[in-house]
Parts: sequence; C-alpha cells; structure tokens
Amino acid sequence: MLTTEEINRYQKQLAIPEWDASQQLRLKNAHILIVGAGGLGVAAIPYLAAAGVGRLTIIDHDQVELSNLGRQIIYRTDQVGQSKALLAKAFAESLNPHVSVEAIVEKFSFANHTRVQDVDLVIDCTDNFDTRYLINDSCVKFGKAFVYAAIHTWEGQLAVCNAFGTGPTYRCLFPDEPSAGEIPTCNEAGVLGFLPGMLGLMQAKEAIFYLAGLDSPAQSQLLRWDSRSMRMHAFRMERSADAADRIFPTKKVEAIEISAREVAARLLSGEIQFVLDVREPFEWDLASLPGAIQMPMNSLQPDLIPKEAKGAVLCHHGMRSMYVLKHLQAQGFANLLNVAGGIDAWSREVDASIPRY
Repeated sequence: MLTTEEINRYQKQLAIPEWDASQQLRLKNAHILIVGAGGLGVAAIPYLAAAGVGRLTIIDHDQVELSNLGRQIIYRTDQVGQSKALLAKAFAESLNPHVSVEAIVEKFSFANHTRVQDVDLVIDCTDNFDTRYLINDSCVKFGKAFVYAAIHTWEGQLAVCNAFGTGPTYRCLFPDEPSAGEIPTCNEAGVLGFLPGMLGLMQAKEAIFYLAGLDSPAQSQLLRWDSRSMRMHAFRMERSADAADRIFPTKKVEAIEISAREVAARLLSGEIQFVLDVREPFEWDLASLPGAIQMPMNSLQPDLIPKEAKGAVLCHHGMRSMYVLKHLQAQGFANLLNVAGGIDAWSREVDASIPRY
C-alpha cells in the first residue's frame, strides 16, 4: 500500500490517466542494480529515486575527480576524492527518504556478479566493454533484463537487453568483445556533459516503463540518438538461438599490456629502453615522464621510433596508446608494450609527484 505521504509525493505521476496506484506499487516493490555512478549513472539515479523505485543498489569502485564535474552533476567540487557510490547513495536518500539505497564500493566483477540474481532489473551505466559483457552474461544467466546505454562524441545508443529473460541480448547485437583500445572511451574521444545526461535520463525512463509493465520500442530495438540532428533511429533486434550458450566465453589473453609499475621496473633494469608518449602537447605540459619520446598520436613518425629496441607506449588512460601500438605492430614493430592505465596509473602506482588530470 502507498502511504498518505507517498500519495502526496507522487500525486503528479498518479494523475496521469495511464498510470495508477498499482504501477506506483510496482516501482515501490522493485529493486534495481545500477552498475556505475559516472556520467550515465548520476543522470539515472535521481529520477529513479524521485519516481519511487523502492530499492536501489549502486556499485562503483571509483572516486570523484575534478574532470568528472563537467558531466557528473550530483557531485561537488569539495567532494573530489570521495567515493562516487557513497555520494550517490546520500544524494538519492536526501531526495526521497522512502527509497532504500545500498552503496557497494567495489568494481562489478565475476566475484560479485551473482548480485544480479537478487534484483528485478540492472542498469548498465559503465563505460568499458569488459564490464558491459559481464553484465550481459550475468543477466542472461539469471534471466534478468538490463538497460544498456553508451555514448560516443555526439551520439548515444539505448536498448533494453534480455527483456523478460527472452529478448535480444547485448551479444546478439555485438557478439564479440572489442580488444583493448579498439574503441575509445569518453576520456579519449571527448564528450559534452549533456550527452551522458540525456542517455542516463532515457535509461531511467526505460527502467520505469519496464518495471511498470509498459511497452517501449527499446525492449526490442536498438535506438540511436543523434544530438546534432535531434533524431532517433531504431534498429530491429533479434535474439540469437544460441544466446544462452554464448555467455562467459573463454578470452584470449594478449600479452601486450603491462602495469605502470612493471614498466618502471623494466626501465630500471634496462629490459625496456624507451617510453613513447602519444598524448597531445598540452597534456605533456600537465604531466610527463622524463626522457620519454613525445609524439602525438595524430602526428606519428614511425621512422623516428626505435624499431628493434623494446619500448612502452603511454597515453592518459591506456586507450590511445593501445591504438597506436596496434598501428605500429602492423608496420612491423614487434617489441612494444602498452602501459595499462597510462600516465594516470603511473602517478598512482609509481610516482605520486606526477600530477593527475
């Protein structure tokens, strides 16, 4: 039953002819797992809490960084360095005290993927493919739906995957996980804050429709929204006959990426002779490694890169450098390794005096 206070709180949505107390109760009794409290998550979480979803579990291992604040608008400047999951929990609880919120300060991984079986719906607010495919496989395993969204420069994608446990899955759309560095994240490609905000709002809308039993095109189609033309394009999805058999595939391990700590150790021992920094000049001014070869990704000069010597390729977070590494491998460079996490990881793991940005 809805309390008098809840009826007053939700009176505007209860006034909609197609929305009644039974649908509001569905929201009240629902439990959503939100994976990621970044650009997508901070847009979805407030509207889910405000709408009256009874239980929210937010999982994110990350902390607020200054560069997040242009798009992750529930966080403040004085909260830089604090846990995103804990801050998002506090924000949602202050917005609606009728909602029970759990914060898990962990990365969503195989070690905790069974949490999916305890919820009614999962919302994928991540920005990396490894986690997204794990979410898909976990939802297929436990018969749960998840609301997928992704952004790239000016466009966003949206779909409800594995709807009702029988709908098309993410692997039906994109069967194989791309290799590291193949597709840039927003850290690499850039993003204006409104785009994850818009897609996160759409995820909240799809979650509310799904839990309330309302139909939506996203439950059977992949939607692509272009912010420049303000047009939405729909692509029909079909569930593969072997969708349930394709989860948790054995991954091929590519030994071309090592940690910043290991690169530092190999530089010291002489096993690695040079570091190729492929960031932009303005980034070198912010933070740099002494002695690194500085050559922007878009201005590569392979003739100036030692071909026989062993080297490590570095960027900000490891995405651009992986792209460059594969490009150089195709040109016969066989002795290169990628620095996992880029110079940001170097600051965290090797030399804290190097500024993070």
